[in-house]
Amino acid sequence: MAYLLVVLVAAAVGAAAYLMTLRQGAAPTAAAPSRANQPVGVPVPGSGQTYFTVTDTRLDWESRLTGALGLVIAVIAGAAVLALSAYVGVSFLVRLVKGAVG
Repeated sequence: MAYLLVVLVAAAVGAAAYLMTLRQGAAPTAAAPSRANQPVGVPVPGSGQTYFTVTDTRLDWESRLTGALGLVIAVIAGAAVLALSAYVGVSFLVRLVKGAVG
């Protein structure tokens, strides 16, 4: 039941993020006119002139669905790794205590 709750919460958050991106308009444009052969950049604070490239392309339904499926798989894999590590840790402690007690 707990795993189902985690998957449902992740799906709800993913759906909310999806709906929020649908309500946004076009990406904000840079102050200066952009050149056709260079990507639009946003300055990143730091030393020198470092730019982080920004694209204003919209994702299609296939890429969004792939991202949602990846999120579900990541949640399931994370839960499995957490459960396995807890099981191995507890079994190690039990064997350690059994060996010390007798």
